[in-house]
Amino acid sequence: MTTPPDDSAGKPAEQPKQRPTRDSLQGERAPGNASGGRRRVVIDSQASRRAGGPGGPGGPGGPPPAGGQPPRRQRRGRRRRGVYDEEAESRPSQSNVAVSNVIRVNSGSTVKDVAEYLDVRVPEIIVKLMALGEMGTQTQTLSDETILVLAEELGKEVEIVHADEETIAEPVFHDADADLVERPPVVTIMGHVDHGKTSLLDAIRETQVAAGEAGGITQHIGAYQVHHGQHAVTFIDTPGHEAFTAMRARGAKVTDLAVIVVAADDGVKPQTAEAVDHAKEAGVPMIVAINKIDKEGADPTRVRGEMGQLGLQPVEWGGDTDFVDVSAKSRVGLDELLDTIVAQAELMELRANPDAPASGTVIESKLDAGRGPVVTVLIVRGTLEIGDAVVAGANWGRIRAMHDFLGNRVNQAFPGQPVEILGFDRVPEAGEWMRVVDHERRAKQLASERANRLKTEQLGRQRSKRVTLENIFGRDLQELNLVLKSDVAGSLEAIEDEIAKLPQDEISVNVIRRAVGAVTESDVMLAAASDAVILAFNVRPVGDARAIAEREGVEIRSYAVIYRAIEELRSAMQGMLVPDEVEDSVGSAEIRQIFRASKVGTIAGSHVTEGKITRGGKVRLVRDGTVIYTGQIESLRRINEDAREVAAGFDCGIVLKDYADVKEGDILEAYATRQVERELG
Repeated sequence: MTTPPDDSAGKPAEQPKQRPTRDSLQGERAPGNASGGRRRVVIDSQASRRAGGPGGPGGPGGPPPAGGQPPRRQRRGRRRRGVYDEEAESRPSQSNVAVSNVIRVNSGSTVKDVAEYLDVRVPEIIVKLMALGEMGTQTQTLSDETILVLAEELGKEVEIVHADEETIAEPVFHDADADLVERPPVVTIMGHVDHGKTSLLDAIRETQVAAGEAGGITQHIGAYQVHHGQHAVTFIDTPGHEAFTAMRARGAKVTDLAVIVVAADDGVKPQTAEAVDHAKEAGVPMIVAINKIDKEGADPTRVRGEMGQLGLQPVEWGGDTDFVDVSAKSRVGLDELLDTIVAQAELMELRANPDAPASGTVIESKLDAGRGPVVTVLIVRGTLEIGDAVVAGANWGRIRAMHDFLGNRVNQAFPGQPVEILGFDRVPEAGEWMRVVDHERRAKQLASERANRLKTEQLGRQRSKRVTLENIFGRDLQELNLVLKSDVAGSLEAIEDEIAKLPQDEISVNVIRRAVGAVTESDVMLAAASDAVILAFNVRPVGDARAIAEREGVEIRSYAVIYRAIEELRSAMQGMLVPDEVEDSVGSAEIRQIFRASKVGTIAGSHVTEGKITRGGKVRLVRDGTVIYTGQIESLRRINEDAREVAAGFDCGIVLKDYADVKEGDILEAYATRQVERELG
């Protein structure tokens, strides 16, 4: 039997034994082309991953598939689909965009981004900018005002979306009923300043916190947990001072139940009404605790009537709001208040999934000299454990340690529990939504994307504040540069809110740096370069910062209570205002006869009718009711002698400086000007 010749040497199936090179690929000849011409070879980098494809398992140029074994998995790059899917939860829903024709544009977008949003070419945007008198490039950041003008020029309707607006809405979770367990209620203590909120909470948890607050005023949010029988209750104490509006609003948003504390001897005050409004806006039920009932002048009935005017009717009067009379000093009614809170919480059926990835809200944050960023977090869902990778806004970290409100070290934190955590790279903003992610690399990526977004938005704001020749000559605007340093992020936020409320029509307050922690050398050098003042709230200079400040002439003002800082800042702004010039009448004289002297000039013989005439003083010459000269009295004589001043009822000779056209019957009005300090509006 004749064996057919073995021509398998030319089969492509045996080619993988020899790794193809560039020369061998270029030297391949086309099938049927005996003339030796070269053919074009297209290299498919994905061919080896497709079964049956050229170079792949079972395909030409690839090995045969092994029997019963899956093909070897090639190393692949990291998929990025999860980035967009996960971020879609925190971004505003785009469904409304499709219904309406409003285009949502991120604040701080570049020229290229705006072109993509508006569906136009980049050169068209640049041409529009040139028509508006501004030169732009693809990577140039545009201000919000410029984006709105461009959209109007192109006939588009846009809405500017800021970074803080995207994080207001917390994600909504859908857990199965079988996964949900009961969690402690979160109760926020709210009310007017000095109505006994911290003292009441102090009496409940039997610790002395109020003694540690500056002036007895709560400067930041404190989160605590107490046990009443078989139930645990989480309390959040918020400041009552008017400067801490944002902190009270934040406390109302993370709570399940609000306790409005009103002093029985003081009644409803502005911050009381504001606290009620915050609770109503957040949609949380309220309990009114009438404190200081054992104090002289206490009238709980009057307080009930005043609260009724705010829409909170007592249950005993036929309303639906529970009122409890308490006394933090004598500890009367505390058990009744806790019973009311627990009963209200049971009706609300508060539950959470402890087995899900942990997430929660940053209640407070600060920078500790020995421990680094310290963040107080209220866990809303899931269980937070040591070693978890977390992200909060533009900050990320890995949990290194956790402590409860008593300072005890814990390994886990459950829903409804406040916990102090260590491990963030920087101090996150109070109110940020914190969540656990798969790994540290993922946390870094999300934080970096958020930081870039905030940076571009800040660049857009800076471009909108850039000074031009028009507004330099059009207004006299002075700037007061500040460097703000605080112990906690919440106090920093309150100071900025109060600064924003100050009138800045003529004096603009520019915060060039805001940070949590002690005053450092870099803060002082920045203040020296910018002619800024450093406001330190509950922090002090460290290292050589004070010595450098004295050498550079930088003023560091330290404060423990926020309203004193605002009062001094307001006084400093008033000192920068240009004083008003006020005119005071000194006297008047009537010209009755004209004398001329060759050496002196024209002498106005006058009779002083009112006040006095002073040599060298300012004077106006009035003729027939019209001011024809404003100047100075150069010479004043009486009875051939120089006089310093002449009183009413006497005659004198007056020579005006650089003016000789005086006539009989003219009136000379002497006046003086003085500067009066102005006050901010």
